[in-house]
Amino acid sequence: MAKITYWFFTLFPILGFAQSEKLLHGKVLSEGKAIGNIDIVNTNSKKSSTTDSNGNFSILAKMGDELFVISKEYVNRKMMLTQENLDKGNLVIQLEKKPIELDDVEITTTPSVKFKLSQADLDTGKLAKQTKALKVVNVNDGIIENGVDFVRLAKGLRNLFKNKEQEKRKKTLPPISFKDYLALNFDTAFYIQKLKLKPEEIDLFIAYCEVDSKAKSLAERQDLFEMADFLFEKNEEFKKLKH
Repeated sequence: MAKITYWFFTLFPILGFAQSEKLLHGKVLSEGKAIGNIDIVNTNSKKSSTTDSNGNFSILAKMGDELFVISKEYVNRKMMLTQENLDKGNLVIQLEKKPIELDDVEITTTPSVKFKLSQADLDTGKLAKQTKALKVVNVNDGIIENGVDFVRLAKGLRNLFKNKEQEKRKKTLPPISFKDYLALNFDTAFYIQKLKLKPEEIDLFIAYCEVDSKAKSLAERQDLFEMADFLFEKNEEFKKLKH
């Protein structure tokens, strides 16, 4: 019994230490250059840190914690900490630059003019011509020379409308992006007054929301009420990350 008690009190501090947090130092780079003002959030402990001008940061963490690296100009990144990361004590995080988003460009083209007469057009013109000058045979028998094929005329008109509908669908604009949809529908006052965010937190909050898989589909559906509910929900999560 004395031996069991001895080993329990000997091993207990070691086990407790293995689960405790450690101050992890790291550096954020992109293309070999250190980058500052990058936010690193421990999603498990909700603790955060920001890189200095030399890309260095320090954050309390333990094995199994997930770090979420958030930036406006670089692609956001998530990584799970291993025991090897903690043993080295100097974590290096590589980020990729976000693609440059070009402003909307309006392209104006001058289409070539082509005249193509279909059988439906010919029948329509023929009907209009005969309506103006009806030639009646005998007395009030109502017979019109060279009668019109109304079945073919109806099919031609149906195809004409069908082609116009297909052209209309081809001209449909591409889906709007998440950021562009927010910019069109939610002004700065919304983030400050409704979500109680500081002006300098708005871009970081939008980047945090954009990582969520629901953001793209909500922007494509363009449902203002669904998007507002989504932003309020993400704001609650965002506030917890800051503390």
